[in-house]
Amino acid sequence: MITHRLRPLTLALAATSLLALAHGSACAQSPYPSRPIKLIVPYAAGGTVDVFARIVTPGLEAKLKQAVVVDNVPGAGGTLGVNKGVKSAPDGYTIVMGIVSDVVLAPLTESTVTYSHKDLDAIAPLGTSGLAMVAKPSLGINSFASLISYAKAHPGKLSYGATGAGSLPALAMESLKQRAKVDIEFIPYASASKIALDLMGGHLDIALSGLPALLEPIKSGKMTPVGVMSKERDLGAPELGAAGETAELAGMDFYFWTGLFAPKGTPPDIIAKLNQAFSDVLADEKVRTKFKDYGVKISPPMTPVQFTAFVAKSHSDWSAVVKQSGLKVK
Repeated sequence: MITHRLRPLTLALAATSLLALAHGSACAQSPYPSRPIKLIVPYAAGGTVDVFARIVTPGLEAKLKQAVVVDNVPGAGGTLGVNKGVKSAPDGYTIVMGIVSDVVLAPLTESTVTYSHKDLDAIAPLGTSGLAMVAKPSLGINSFASLISYAKAHPGKLSYGATGAGSLPALAMESLKQRAKVDIEFIPYASASKIALDLMGGHLDIALSGLPALLEPIKSGKMTPVGVMSKERDLGAPELGAAGETAELAGMDFYFWTGLFAPKGTPPDIIAKLNQAFSDVLADEKVRTKFKDYGVKISPPMTPVQFTAFVAKSHSDWSAVVKQSGLKVK
């Protein structure tokens, strides 16, 4: 009798369980993406990488049919943001806009950085952009030659700011100091925006940062351009001299590359979908024009496998540069 009374309840519970399983299965099979995506930018709002992210975000949203929310995580030369990305769930709902400094260089030069480029899945490259040097206007330094001359006449009196000891700007400046045999004090900063404020406020002599973020203050006269740290002049400001044009700095060639990454272990089909969406956005002429205005040379489309190989080669190349520079791991 008791068994018969429980049978309807048992059947009802079984039916409910089957419906729940069916619903769970349907959710698991929902096409990616089915909810908003977080795009980590390892730098403060208004900086070069943040500007890049906000240029591509509307296009990504249109291609993926989901909101793409920029999450600024500044600090420690970009490594805090990348580390957050590395530790995120590899489900495609957290991606990172990384650059050579935080993805490749920091792990080579900072003992506190616990990740490597291998802890990220490479999605697609964005492009390359210039690394520029600027000075406070009152110094009267407006070229690499005048910088070297001033530094030699005032040893140890100049200071320069860059994001993190292991960043590309810091490595480039330390290389310049070695080549030109000058003594300029290094002051590490957490963000490029704070560097710019201190330079414009007269609290810092020299600054190195991504050229795109410096174009406006250069045009307004708040900063004096010294030049770009590459062997050739930059697409975004061809009027600026290149380090390679100065005899003491011949052979110098420092520039940024930027790309999109995901936590290691993100499913290949999701990586492929993000790669296609990002590549499509960068193919749009309006987007390309915006990047050209910032001096960004858009990279040719690459598959995730090709971009992974590119990042691995960058790691190998910079390992050799860091070793040659004698820069100590801190």
